[in-house]
Amino acid sequence: GEQAVLEYEVFYRRRYAEAAFTSCRDVQLPATGGLAIATMCGRYGAELCTAQRWLDFQGDKNNGLAPLQIQFRLLEDGDAGPG
Repeated sequence: GEQAVLEYEVFYRRRYAEAAFTSCRDVQLPATGGLAIATMCGRYGAELCTAQRWLDFQGDKNNGLAPLQIQFRLLEDGDAGPG
């Protein structure tokens, strides 16, 4: 039979995820003047969005954007992660 990837886990350093989130959170949509992150964080909107919530929404196959389920796991410095 054929095989396909239906979901996967991604392990990021928390400081990398926080830096990526920080670099995006103040970006404004020219058409509305609103924050882009408000549409990229699901039910939390811009005010309650965090790096983990942002990534969780990006990896949610039910958001209409993600092609498959992606679980983002944030690792602290010194954590080796799996394997």
